[in-house]
Amino acid sequence: MDVTMKKSGTDTLNVEINGDEHTLSNILREELWNDSTVSFAAYEKKHPYLGNPKLIIKSKDPVKSLKGAVKRCSDNVSEFEKLFVKACGK
Repeated sequence: MDVTMKKSGTDTLNVEINGDEHTLSNILREELWNDSTVSFAAYEKKHPYLGNPKLIIKSKDPVKSLKGAVKRCSDNVSEFEKLFVKACGK
């Protein structure tokens, strides 16, 4: 996976996620909406089989917002892992 960041002004960030289909882009988009400083979060993929998704973020500080969303997603996955292991009895 490769990430290309392109800042468009002080409040907009475009991130191309090479190697993702929709999964990570969709999770990040959804988590970004939990941030009260984010005024817009979406991703686009022009063709289902070609190209990479592009995440678009509008916020006071879009880099900080994306870092926060990544951290929260990581924490959620870690918590799920603990609960899953506990449920499996291992």
